[in-house]
Amino acid sequence: MRRGLFILTLVFILFLWFVVNPIGRFGFHMFGFTVYSCIPFPYFDLKIHVNGFPSIREKSHFVSLAEVMELLDEKPDVLVIGIGYDEMVRVDERVRGLEVEIRILETSRAIEEFNRVKDQGKRVAAIIHSTC
Repeated sequence: MRRGLFILTLVFILFLWFVVNPIGRFGFHMFGFTVYSCIPFPYFDLKIHVNGFPSIREKSHFVSLAEVMELLDEKPDVLVIGIGYDEMVRVDERVRGLEVEIRILETSRAIEEFNRVKDQGKRVAAIIHSTC
C-alpha cells in the first residue's frame, strides 16, 4: 500500500512539474534559477535558439553585437534579451539599431515575453541573464 502511494505521489509531482514547466517554454524562474523546457538551470545564463534548444552562455554583464548576431543568423522574428532581475546587464548600443525586432527587458518580464511571443507562433530567440 505504501509503495503504491509513493508511486502515485511521484507521478503527481512529475505531472505538476511538466504543467508548470512546459516543453519549449520557460516555467518556474527566480533570481539565479530558471527552468526552460522542463530543464532546471541553476545560476547559468541561457541562450534559447530559434529551434527551441537551450545553450548555456558565458556569465557576463554585457551582451555583445557578435553574440546577438549569432542568434540573428537563425532568422528569428523576435529576439528577447533579459538583462537581469536588477537590470545590471548592458547591451551593446549597436544592437538597438538592428533591423529585427529586439525586446530588452528585466529578466522576469523577458521570460514572460518570450513565452507570449512563442505562443503567437513567431520564431523567437532569447538571451537570458539569470541573476542581477
